[in-house]
Amino acid sequence: MKLAQILSAERDDPRCLQIFLLSSFLIYGFLFLNWSSSWEVFASALGSTAFSQWIWIRYRGGSLHSLKSAMISGLGLCLLLKVDSSWVMALAGILTISSKYLLRYQSKHIFNPTNFGIIVTVFFGHAWIDPGQWGQGDSTLALIVLGAVGILLRVKRWDLSVTFLGSMFFLEALRLILYLGWDFPVLFHRFESGTILLFAFFMITDPKTTPNSRKGRVIWGVLIASVSFVLGQYFYLYEAPLIALFTISLTTPLLDLLYKAERFSWTIKTQNI
Repeated sequence: MKLAQILSAERDDPRCLQIFLLSSFLIYGFLFLNWSSSWEVFASALGSTAFSQWIWIRYRGGSLHSLKSAMISGLGLCLLLKVDSSWVMALAGILTISSKYLLRYQSKHIFNPTNFGIIVTVFFGHAWIDPGQWGQGDSTLALIVLGAVGILLRVKRWDLSVTFLGSMFFLEALRLILYLGWDFPVLFHRFESGTILLFAFFMITDPKTTPNSRKGRVIWGVLIASVSFVLGQYFYLYEAPLIALFTISLTTPLLDLLYKAERFSWTIKTQNI
């Protein structure tokens, strides 16, 4: 393959843009938001996901292009998971990638890999979610939203983000405005968190783990929003959206069965990653 063809293929792969955006978010958080995590922890996340992906490629076969997916998973761990040691982050990376190969149904991931690694690591301790690490600034909001637009249009998963955020907004409005009688600025403040925006635009929209059909994705998004709302408002769980995604992911095979549609693939050469 000629160099021009290789560069064209990489340019057309949405994962390249996603890697660039997530890397930019990581640098922004570390330099301008004064995150306390060390570069050793970030390196552990990226190294463990890349190495685990390479091991599985050697064992199960597959394309080295899938290392781009591993990089996205590693960056997701850096952006969302807080740990007390590099070894815990390495464990999260191994769990993340291994779930793609061990937990499958009809050749499709059951769980979102990054979500699985985070949930299991937090469950066993020494790891947690920090919703406040992104702050509430307009610059963070604009950075994430503008970056997400290009990705979602290319992978055709904008419907899921809109459904999830719209459902959450509706449920929060019922509680805060109609039930508690608070003002709209309080409602809008709920959606200025970088953590919830990253979740809505970059995690639940993973095209390899979402329902294949648009109708299935709309139902899926409403279910995730509903479970997240209940867990967050009545059980006060910081990890509510992540737990909601983890549990509702189990409905994906049923939704794919009920609403038939073509399965997503990145490219012909990388469709099995």
